Amino acid sequence: MKNQIITWMAILFTVPLIGQDSIRYTEGFQFNRGIYTSLQDFKSNNPVKPSDIITDIDSSSPKFFQYLLAQENFRFPRNNEIVYMSPKEIFGYSDGSQVYYGAQYRFEVIGRICLLREVDVVDSYSSFINPGDKYEAAREEGSGKLYILDFDTGAFFRCKPRKVEEIFQRDKALYREYENAGGKRKEKVLDFIKEYNFRRPVYFPKGK
Repeated sequence: MKNQIITWMAILFTVPLIGQDSIRYTEGFQFNRGIYTSLQDFKSNNPVKPSDIITDIDSSSPKFFQYLLAQENFRFPRNNEIVYMSPKEIFGYSDGSQVYYGAQYRFEVIGRICLLREVDVVDSYSSFINPGDKYEAAREEGSGKLYILDFDTGAFFRCKPRKVEEIFQRDKALYREYENAGGKRKEKVLDFIKEYNFRRPVYFPKGK
C-alpha cells in the first residue's frame, strides 16, 4: 500500500512538469532551426541543429538549407554513430522563420490538420564555395497546390474536401456544423480546418 501511495504521488508531481515544458501552438511560436529527421522530431521541436551537421557549408548562412538540401546526402552524429541521410529522406526543416515538409512543401497552417503549399526549391548547385547572393542555381518549380499533413497520423495528401472531411468526422459536433454550413465546398473546408485546429490545439516544447 505504501509503495502504491509513493507511485501515485510521483505521477501527480510529474505530470504538471511535463505540461510546463510545452505550450499551445500559436502563429508566433518559434520553431528551432534545423533538420527534422522524422515526424516525432517535428512534434518535439527537436531538429538536428545546423551546427551539428558535418559539412563545409556555413551553418549561419541564410541559404544554408538551400545548399545542404541540394547535395546528394549529408551526415550528422547521433547516438554515438554517424547518420547519413539524403534530402528525400528527411521529414522537413525549419529555417528559423518558416517550416517545411520535405524540401518543397511550406507549412501555411500548423495544427491537428496542417495545410501546406508546394513551393519552388533549389535542386542543384555546381559549387558551394561562396556562391554569393546572385549565384544562379537550377530550381524545380512548385505548383502552388495545397496539401494536408495529418498531425496525428503523419498522412500526407492533396487538399481535397473528401479526404479532409474524413478527419473532420473525428469531431462529431464540428462535422455536423460543417455539413450544415453554406458556401462552396472548397472554401468551407479551409474555414473549418482553422476551426478544427482551434478546438483541438497542438502543443510543442518551447523553442531554444
